[in-house]
Amino acid sequence: MGLFDKIIKKEEPKRNPLNPIRKDVEGGSIADIDVIPLEEDELAKELVKPEIRYIKKIVVTSYTDLERISEEIQEGNIVIADLTPLESKPEVLEKVAEQIKGMVHALGGDAAKISKYEIKLIVTPPDIKIYRG
Repeated sequence: MGLFDKIIKKEEPKRNPLNPIRKDVEGGSIADIDVIPLEEDELAKELVKPEIRYIKKIVVTSYTDLERISEEIQEGNIVIADLTPLESKPEVLEKVAEQIKGMVHALGGDAAKISKYEIKLIVTPPDIKIYRG
């Protein structure tokens, strides 16, 4: 209410309670409207459903564990590779690290060291990149 409304003292028109307004759809009735079948609705939910991914820790003790890392990356999972058991064997550790680096490069993924005092790497699939800032 403004200043002039107080001076003039206008009466506000009375409002009717809200009544539902019904209008006919041009050219037909409600039966003409297409309804999406339940199966198509379920299919649409499956198409939009996010893919479940995991972060998995793999303790690398030998070359056979490299195959598990490769499989997990190809499935789209993120792997934390713990290489600390190989710390006592520097020549094996170096070869395993080179193998992981080559494998990640071939698969289009990314890898980075995540621990200062332990030898742990994070290895990601191609659609996840590691920010190094």
